[in-house]
Amino acid sequence: MTMRATILDIKSVLAPSASRVVRSEWAILVAILLVAAVLRLAALGDVPPGLGYDELQDARLSEHILAGKWAIYFPDNSGTEPLYPALGAFSVRLLGWSVIALRLPAALLGILAVWALYLAARELAGRRVALLAAAFQAVSFWPLIGTRPALEDSLLPPMAALACLFLARGLKQPGGGWRVWLNFAMGGLWLGSQVYAYTAGRVMPFFPLALILYLLLLDRRTLRLHAPRLVTLLVIAVLVAAPMAFVLYTHPEIEQRLDQLSSPLAALRQGDPQPLLQIALGTLGMFTLRGEPQWLYNIAGRPIFDPFTSLFFYVGLMLCLARLRDWRCGLALLWMVVGLLPALVSPPPASFNHALVAQPAVYLMLALGTGAVWEQLNRRWARVELLLAALLLALNLALSSRDFFVVWAHAPQVQELYQGSIGRVAHELDAHDSPGPVAIGAPYIDYWNPWNAVGFDLALRRRDLSVRWFNPAGGWVWPAGSGPTTFYFPHDPLGAQSFDPELQELFAADAVPLPSPSGDFTVFRVARPAALEARLAKFADASLAWPPELSHLPRPAVPLAFGNHLALVGVDLQTATSAPGGKLRLVTYWQVQTADPAPLVAFIHLTSKGQDIWGQQDWLDVRPASLLPGDRFAQVHTVPVKAETPPGLYHVELGLYAPDTLVRLPITSVGGGMADRVWVGEVQVTAKSTP
Repeated sequence: MTMRATILDIKSVLAPSASRVVRSEWAILVAILLVAAVLRLAALGDVPPGLGYDELQDARLSEHILAGKWAIYFPDNSGTEPLYPALGAFSVRLLGWSVIALRLPAALLGILAVWALYLAARELAGRRVALLAAAFQAVSFWPLIGTRPALEDSLLPPMAALACLFLARGLKQPGGGWRVWLNFAMGGLWLGSQVYAYTAGRVMPFFPLALILYLLLLDRRTLRLHAPRLVTLLVIAVLVAAPMAFVLYTHPEIEQRLDQLSSPLAALRQGDPQPLLQIALGTLGMFTLRGEPQWLYNIAGRPIFDPFTSLFFYVGLMLCLARLRDWRCGLALLWMVVGLLPALVSPPPASFNHALVAQPAVYLMLALGTGAVWEQLNRRWARVELLLAALLLALNLALSSRDFFVVWAHAPQVQELYQGSIGRVAHELDAHDSPGPVAIGAPYIDYWNPWNAVGFDLALRRRDLSVRWFNPAGGWVWPAGSGPTTFYFPHDPLGAQSFDPELQELFAADAVPLPSPSGDFTVFRVARPAALEARLAKFADASLAWPPELSHLPRPAVPLAFGNHLALVGVDLQTATSAPGGKLRLVTYWQVQTADPAPLVAFIHLTSKGQDIWGQQDWLDVRPASLLPGDRFAQVHTVPVKAETPPGLYHVELGLYAPDTLVRLPITSVGGGMADRVWVGEVQVTAKSTP
C-alpha cells in the first residue's frame, strides 16, 4: 500500500468522525438554546405576576422614544441608560403595547447570553466546557430571574460575553491581519457600549487597562505581540463610552443613582472602611452563603449556587488560579473580578444586578470545574462523567424551575412588588363583562406615580373597557352612565390598603359587596349613589369668594367650572381653627364636564391676603385621564399649617393646574373676567400653646 493510499484511508476514517462531532455539538447547543427559550418565554406575561415599578419606568421611556424624545441618558427613575428603552420601543412598535412586548427583549437577551457565552467559552476552553457553560447559563436561577422582567440590566451578560468573545479571538491569532484588528475593534465596541446598558457596565471600558496590567506582570510575550491592538482596544472602548461620560460630566444633576450607591466609598474617604468591608464580604459570600437580599430580584437571601454545585464552581476557580499565567485563564478571571467590582463597592451586599457583568464568567468557572472533574472521572470510569454532568444540570434545572415559577412568583413580596393583584383584576375583567361602568381604587394612580393604572392598562387585553381610577386614601369616584357601577379594590399582600374613613362610609351607604373569585381583590356594586347626591344637596349653597384683586367679579357659586373640564359642585371645610404646625381638612366635590386626558392637580393655599402662603398642598387622588363627562368625585385635601404662621384669620384658596406645564386652569362663567383660583372658606389660626 502506498503512502498516498494510507493518507487517504486515514482521512476517510477521520472526516466522518469529525463531521459527527460537529453535528453533535450543534445539536446539543440547539437543545440548550431551546431549553433557555422555554424557561424565558413560558408564561412571560404572567410571571412575574405583573409589571414592576422599574419595568413601568422603562416603559415610560420607551413611550418617550416612540414620541421622538431620544437621550443618551434619561434622568427618569434616578437615571436610566437608553439601550433597553430603545429595544422596548422597537418591540412595542412591532407588537403593540402589552406586558409581553415590553418583556420580550429581556427574554431574547437571555437566550442571546447563552449563545454568546458558548462562543466565548469555546475560544477560551474548548467545546466541552463551552457547552457546559451555556447549559448552566440556560438553566440556572440567577440568569433566569434576570431575563424575565423588562429591565435594562438584562443587556449586560450578552454584551460582556460578546466583548470577551472578540477579545479572545484577537488574542488567539498570532498575526496582525485585518481580521485580528477587527476582533480587537469589535471587543472595544462591546466593552464601551455597556455604559449605555446599565450603571454596572461603566467598569468595562477600563477592562483593557486591567488586561494590559495582567499581561505586563504574567505574560509579556502576548503583550508584546498584541500591544498596538490592545491600545486600540482601549481607545475604542473609551471613545464609545465618551458621549455618556460627557453628558454625565456636563449635567451632574441628572445622575442620582450613582450618588445613591456610592455611600460606602464616601465613608471610606472619610476614614471609615467598615461599610465597604461589609458589602465586599457580603458580595463574596453570595455564591454559597447569602445572595441578593431583595425579593425584587431574588428569593431574598438565596445564594447563586446550591452547596453541591458550588463545589464545582470553586474547583473551576482554583483551576484558573493555578493556571494564571495562561492568558485564557487570566482573561476569564479578570472578566469575573472586574465584573464583580460594582457589587463589591455599592449597596446592598450581594446585589445580583450590580454583578451582572460577571455572570457569564461565573458560569464559565462552574463549567471549567465540571469539565475538570469530567476528565478525572473519564480516566477511571467511562460514561460516569456524562451521568454526573447530566445530574448536575438536572439539579439546577429542577431547583431553578421550582424556585422561580413556584416559590418566587407566588411570594407575597413579589405579588406586591410586581402588582399581582392589579393583574388579577385585569384578568377578571378580560373574562367577564360588567353591567355598567367600572372603577378601581388603588394607591398609585396620581401624576407622579401612575403605576397601578399604567400596569393595569398593559395587562388588560380588551380595549373596549373604560375604567375610572381613584386612590381611596384621599379620593373617590362615582361614575356616570347606564347600569350599576362595579368597584374593585386590589389587595396589598403585605398590608391593608388605606381608605379615607369619611369617603368610605359615604360609599358604603349604597355599596353592595359581591363575591370575589379570588382573594386578590374585593368587589362592590353601586346601583345609585343616593348618599352622595344627598350630601351634594347640602353644599348647593357653598360660600365662595374671590381674592381681593378679583373682587370686581360677580360672586362665585357652585357649580363653578374650571376650564370647561371640571366643575366644583361642593365644598366642606371641616377645620375652623388650627394651631401653627397643625393641619386643615377640606373635602371638595367635583363633576366632569368634558373628557380630557391631560393631567391635573388641585392646589390648596392657606393665605391671608391672596399672595402669601402659610400652608399648601398640591395633589389629586383621581386619574383625570380616566374620567368621562358626568362622573363625580370627592377629594380630601389635608393642608399642613406652617409652624411659624402668626395668629389671625386666613383664607383657604383652591385652584387646578396642569403639572406637566404648571399652567393653571381658568375659571369660566365669571362675567368675562379672568380668574384661576377661588376662596372656599376661612380658618382661624390660634396662638402657639406654651408648654
